[in-house]
Amino acid sequence: MTADGLSPGAARRERPAGPELARIHDALFAARHEEADVEWADRAFVHMGFAAVRLDQVELLLSEVAAAVRASQEGPQDLFGDPTDWADERMRELRESGLDVFEDSLLMGPREFTTTTFGLASGLSALFFLSQLLDLVLGGEEGPTGLSPGFAVLPLLIAAALMLLITVFKRATPRFRFPVVIALCAGTVVLASAGIAGILVPLAQSGLEAGWLWTILLVPLYAVLAWTIATLWRAPKNSSPPPLTMRQILDSADLNDSAWLQRARAALRHRGDLSDARIDAALDEARGHADDSGSSLLGEFGSPEGYAQKLPRDRATIPRRMTLFYAVLAVLWLVLALVHASDAHWTATGSLVAPAALMLLCAGLAVGSARAWRREVHRASRASA
Repeated sequence: MTADGLSPGAARRERPAGPELARIHDALFAARHEEADVEWADRAFVHMGFAAVRLDQVELLLSEVAAAVRASQEGPQDLFGDPTDWADERMRELRESGLDVFEDSLLMGPREFTTTTFGLASGLSALFFLSQLLDLVLGGEEGPTGLSPGFAVLPLLIAAALMLLITVFKRATPRFRFPVVIALCAGTVVLASAGIAGILVPLAQSGLEAGWLWTILLVPLYAVLAWTIATLWRAPKNSSPPPLTMRQILDSADLNDSAWLQRARAALRHRGDLSDARIDAALDEARGHADDSGSSLLGEFGSPEGYAQKLPRDRATIPRRMTLFYAVLAVLWLVLALVHASDAHWTATGSLVAPAALMLLCAGLAVGSARAWRREVHRASRASA
């Protein structure tokens, strides 16, 4: 043994890690002084992190592993098997428990929404500059558009509209039927478009304009603004979700039938692979089964989130919805391309390239989704025959 209590050849290897993972490293290494145990924890941690499990919950689970290793003096590989398989099993249990331990990166707070908007505006500015270059190469009648106040804020306005659309979709999906979600998203697009037009029209009357080459400066400008906002607008120290409390666990274990149905419906909609009709039928069947047995839905089926995870998916739902989604986008991009072509007196310009390319891309994705939809329908037909 060495002076620090470690066996020969068991020197601690430093690894890049955040505070949660660093504490897990220390706990696993202290249990047996084996670097292989730390590597096992690394793989499990990364696997659960990519699955959006809250880091405090991952630390709690791996701390329990460290305690088991310390008590048995056996490695986690021997006790729990492959780390990814162990992580998948723990995540399945967490989903079925219904506890709020999963994060959604697209559900952002004001700080994340703002910084992401400015970062996206930087990327859109680069695309706009490339469109200007294409317009110059193709030799459009009017040439590239100069840098005006309206052109300068356009990437930011479009980025904000896209982020608002994502937010509406993510928050509406667990609460409403899919047609209502699409209607809310369409309304968001209309309102955002009207708002953008209301801002750009007055700016167009300013008469200020610089050479088109200055538009390249919008890329670093928005990038610096995103970095500055992220630096100055620091996340609150207590912004991390608090550890699960006994009250949360007890609340999840005491649901009346109405609350159970509400949470089950939200979980089923969040899956995205079941139609609204299938969800209604499944919940009606669950309610009828509980009534026949004289039991509560919680007592009969367990947690609503666990029940939602156990239902078989409808393999045709996602490709059907994606077919409709991409088809609508293709039509919208086609209309926009025709408007640009009409404004340019039906000559090829750089402004036509982007909507035409996006129209072709969305049309191709719609065709691919339609083929997948057809395959799933045929598969279901053969299975039921």
